Amino acid sequence: MEFIVLVLTCTCNHGNDSLFLNITLHMCGQVKILKTNFINFNISSPQVYGRFNALIQKHNYLMELAKKLAESINFVLLTQLFISSILLCIMGFQFILALKMNNVVVMGKSLMVLCTFLTQLSVYSFVGDYFKNQMEEIGLFIYQSSWYNLPIKLMKNLIFIIMRTRSPVKLQAGNYIVVNLATYMSILKTSISYLSVLRVMIDT
Repeated sequence: MEFIVLVLTCTCNHGNDSLFLNITLHMCGQVKILKTNFINFNISSPQVYGRFNALIQKHNYLMELAKKLAESINFVLLTQLFISSILLCIMGFQFILALKMNNVVVMGKSLMVLCTFLTQLSVYSFVGDYFKNQMEEIGLFIYQSSWYNLPIKLMKNLIFIIMRTRSPVKLQAGNYIVVNLATYMSILKTSISYLSVLRVMIDT
């Protein structure tokens, strides 16, 4: 029975994580295409205004999609970070107890669960960091393009786009914790600190 519940739980978690990763990475791919279009924009070809306005509209569309993604996933990320932080401490504590009692079976289970949650947390953090970097780099790629050869009216539009990229859309847990590699390291440091305290309590 325990094995069946474990398989069902892993399947559900894997499905949710895969859906989130596919949507986020697909959006990052669209942003990379947009950056390539900006930097390879041909100013000498006809219909400059129409083609450039199409890029601006694509940028606005991607920004709206990114906001919707961040809003729809923020509670899930908050729950994920909270549960992962607690379980890292609990399973780490269980591993320490099993190590003191030389219980190989419990040590193996605890280590497997720890590796699973660390992997899941690292994937979320990496994707959040990659998503933020892709959004920030839009302004950099625009600056590296031949913007100085554009008509003055289009140059003014570029200024607004670059200003928007200064505050990019970020994946946040509960709208106040940015999910990136720095957050991942903070969770690890906090969990290890609590484990150190618990270990001292056991030894005393």
